[in-house]
Amino acid sequence: MRYKIDQFNYKTLPQLGGFLMENKIDKVEIEMTDNLDHLPCLSDVMPHLYQLLDYEIYSSIWLKNFPFCCVSKEAIDHILPKDNKFEWEKNKKCRKCFWFEKCSGFPNGYFDKYGFNEICPAEDLPEEIMIEVTPRCNFNCNFCFNKISFAKKGRKIEEFSTEYVKKIINGIIKSRIKIIRFTGGEPLLRKDIFELLKYAKDRGLETRLNTNGSLIDLKTAKKFKGIVDNVLIPIESWTDAKESEVSGFRNALKKKIKAVKLLKEQEIQVVRAGTVATKENILNFDKIADLIFNLPLDEWELYRPILIDKKTSLSPYLVNLLADKLINLRRKADKPVFIANAIPFCSIKDLNKLNAVSRGALYDDGCRRLVIDPRGFVKPHYFLDENIGDPLNILAAWEHSFMKKMRSLEFLPDACLNCRFKYKCRGGSRYEAKAVNNNYGALDPLAVPQKEI
Repeated sequence: MRYKIDQFNYKTLPQLGGFLMENKIDKVEIEMTDNLDHLPCLSDVMPHLYQLLDYEIYSSIWLKNFPFCCVSKEAIDHILPKDNKFEWEKNKKCRKCFWFEKCSGFPNGYFDKYGFNEICPAEDLPEEIMIEVTPRCNFNCNFCFNKISFAKKGRKIEEFSTEYVKKIINGIIKSRIKIIRFTGGEPLLRKDIFELLKYAKDRGLETRLNTNGSLIDLKTAKKFKGIVDNVLIPIESWTDAKESEVSGFRNALKKKIKAVKLLKEQEIQVVRAGTVATKENILNFDKIADLIFNLPLDEWELYRPILIDKKTSLSPYLVNLLADKLINLRRKADKPVFIANAIPFCSIKDLNKLNAVSRGALYDDGCRRLVIDPRGFVKPHYFLDENIGDPLNILAAWEHSFMKKMRSLEFLPDACLNCRFKYKCRGGSRYEAKAVNNNYGALDPLAVPQKEI
């Protein structure tokens, strides 16, 4: 189905979503009118269009030839970029944009009618830097990805000094990156973690923290207030006995639940839970969901288990089951819940089903973020063990040839080239492809490529 937007109908876009759902229309392409007299201002259109995108669990919604800078970064995966023959008008500012080559530009005559104020070039910068500030951990989770990276031979690695971490933070600020995440290991094992969080926060960074929650008491939670914006706590099961078995830590779930409540009492802006989507957890999804949604959490994200022994623990059946359960939950829940790491959309028959509940590979493999580990490696991702640079020169690492190939889809398998979802799915996990086939350009082991949809 195709739908052309003009100045008379753009406010009805949310109603179009209901029409798609009721009539079981599986795909719609949204275009701007080619009648300049009836062309609406994109900044007026987008709030209504975002309401339509809420219906993506029912239909794949494509924004044909929309300019990238008028669409939020969380929705640009809906854009169908130009083909080689199609291009509207661009301004000289557009040349500074990361999307310049792929973007169609603005409709012809748009700038004369509405001016240039909506042009907002996207810089080619990481959104976030994650620092694994300690190799130490008081848990022993059986699926921990530290074990396939810096902790392959154990955790006896000397931590960065306080001053060195501050130098890294200064470099992040100088590079105009806005978000820093402190993780590990367990970052609260560092005595200076509050000093480091405050140092970053005082200098204008958004501060995030990954913690297992076991060391958070009322005194600790109060120290977080005003210096931490976003905290992620793993919740891997629905009973304390199972959580303790998974983590190797007694009363693990009780401590995590207590930590969540204490953090929200201290008005931490975002407290999230993360869950590895093991077979057991998928089969018992409703039990975990009941626990999660009875806690004062702001988001819940699920993760594909990371391949360690060349045998995936997931199957298309389990992936499809997880997607169905997430869709059903999304229909009745008012909290964000999604798959946070890469699963190829073609691992199941309905690619849009995974598109609707997954962030694809957008936050994997160095597409938007970088990691600094305790060895002093700069890596594309936690478990993608490629040393690409110096922690004190983060932009040089970002411009490393390996990173450019990753971001430009040079490692995309040939079978994925014609897929509309390639900019978000990115062929699934490049780590998983390498782990199984020793080739970053190979198929993800869960991928079953389909003809273009």
